[in-house]
Order: sequence, then structure tokens, then C-alpha cells
Amino acid sequence: MNRLITLLLIFMLGGQLALCPQPEANPQLQADMARLDVLRSASSLETLRAQIDQDASKWRKTDRNAYVEYMRKACGTLSSYDIGDQSKRAVLLSEYSLGVLSSNELPLQEYVHFVEFLSLDPLTMDEAAWKNLRSRKARLWLEGWRRVSRAVDPNFDFNDRPELNVSPPRSTGLPPGVSPVAIQNPQLRTEYENAIAENRAKNQRYTEQNWLKLNAPSFYAEIERYLVNAYTRQPSDLEELQHYLAEYVDPATRDRVLQKVRKSQPE
Repeated sequence: MNRLITLLLIFMLGGQLALCPQPEANPQLQADMARLDVLRSASSLETLRAQIDQDASKWRKTDRNAYVEYMRKACGTLSSYDIGDQSKRAVLLSEYSLGVLSSNELPLQEYVHFVEFLSLDPLTMDEAAWKNLRSRKARLWLEGWRRVSRAVDPNFDFNDRPELNVSPPRSTGLPPGVSPVAIQNPQLRTEYENAIAENRAKNQRYTEQNWLKLNAPSFYAEIERYLVNAYTRQPSDLEELQHYLAEYVDPATRDRVLQKVRKSQPE
């Protein structure tokens, strides 16, 4: 029901509650992403890597948003399809995801999306390299936990929904959702424009909190699952994990994760 409400708010509210105008599609970006599908079919990891490196470098220098969109497609391709050697693919996927996550501050949902690409680990890897990779990944997973937990408003009232269409001042005699330009009185028009802006902000807040309500529990579970699997794998490093957990999560979560790791370790 909550998901349906969110979709209705986003797609059926018309111009008043549009979160922001959608940018026009970039033909070159679309072509570059389509090329990844062609290369994926060839099942050559090295060829795919060369193309991603070339395109990523270009978009990183020219268009930050296009770079993130392109890397989301690239990482999605590597995470979803069995291309080449699994360990090499996992390392490559980690390299790209870590690069995006460390390049700049990402909006929360983008951050969650990219950190979830870190779930694939190489089956075989040099011990020192694995410990370094695990450490970097663990910190980013736990930073995701912290960001999500801080964004959740436990007192948010989901029954207080934004208006589908804001009503103009009653004295105008105009219907809800009318364009502000239809109001001749400057004071009343400004009052109406402010009300629309407030309702738009309320919708953004509602959409964010509803997304968190739907996704935060499964994201927390995914983080725990990753940490348990990663730190059960030898060489184990409970001291490092305990340090990270103490920095990022509450004591109950810390103790639960450590207990799971201890139980999963071989005798």
C-alpha cells in the first residue's frame, strides 16, 4: 500500500509535485551504455574493461551525472552477468564501485545502489590484497548503514500525506491545481506559489521516508550478511571488524554481528 501511494504521488500529481524536470537524454551516453550490452554478449572481460575505462574517463571529466549513470550501468552489467573469470570480475566490479563511492558525495539512494555492488567478492585472491579489499568494503558498507539510519525519521507520520493538488487562496475562486499565472493579484499569487513549494518539499520528504521504510530493513540485513561472510573468510580479523562496528553501529548490532562471525568460524 505504501509503495502504491508513493507511485501515485510521483506519477499522478501533475506539474505541482514533480520532483524536478527530467533532463533530456544524452544520445552519446545512451550509445555508450548500449555498447556495453553488445560487448557483454561477447563474454570478454578484458574487452569490456577496456571500453569501460575509456568511457568512464571521458564522462568523469565532462559530466559528473553522466559518469555516475554510466558507471551504474557498467557495474550492473558486471554484477548481473557471468562474464569471464569470477574472481577477476569481482575485483573489477569492486574497483569500479569503490571508485564511484570515493569520487564524491553521492545522494543516499545512489550511495546504497553502488555499495550493494560490493557484495561480490573474488573466490581467490592474494591474502594481503584480500584483507585490504575487505577492509575498504567493510567501511563503505558501514558508512551506508550510518547514512541510512541517520536519514530515517522514527516519528515520521505517513498518514500526513502531501496534497495531490494545492488549493489556491479561497478568495480567488479558482480550482485546486490551477497554474499560479491565472491569479492576477500578486500577493495571492505569491501566497499560492509558496504553498506549492511547501507541498513539493513535503512530497520529497514523504518519498524519501517511504523509500527508507521499504528498503532500510533489507539493506541492514544485506550489510550484516556481507560482514559475516567476509570476516568468516580466512584470514579472519575480528579485532578490525570490532573496531569498525564500534565506530559505525549501535552496541546491539555490533554484538550480534560479532557473535554470528564467531559461530561461523571453523573450529
